[in-house]
Amino acid sequence: MIKIKTTVFLILVLFLFNNCGYTPQYAKKDNLNFSIEIIGLSGDRDFNNAFKTKLSKYSVKKGFDEKIFKINVVSKYEKNTSLKDSSGTTTEYELNIKVGFKVTYENVEKNITIKDSFRMKKMSDSFEESNYEKIIKNNFAETIKEKLLFNLIRM
Repeated sequence: MIKIKTTVFLILVLFLFNNCGYTPQYAKKDNLNFSIEIIGLSGDRDFNNAFKTKLSKYSVKKGFDEKIFKINVVSKYEKNTSLKDSSGTTTEYELNIKVGFKVTYENVEKNITIKDSFRMKKMSDSFEESNYEKIIKNNFAETIKEKLLFNLIRM
């Protein structure tokens, strides 16, 4: 009897949430009325490649007459020791990224700086640690892309 009530309740809740008009916060960002042209990239190669891939969706299209933002990107990535054990070996790292954007739109230049950080525990396998670090850089690229788009929308 309890399983039937739980199942009916879950189906009812699922049905109600499906039709309540909920949309994610940035669901309509695909319909942005601007385009982004990356003029230059310098700094950390892994981060820059991930960031460029994330922004490729907003690249300049042929016959596009709307706003075109020209962006120069300078990234600085640091991996610092944040915690050591009693013997002096590193147990935790702090990963920091600082990205500077020089945005040009209709002969107006604006500088935007976005920072992000993450604490990562040291792993025993250096190969797994470097793969995990690449995943974190990819996550940095996604969050910084979102923050950049927010700044461009406000311009």
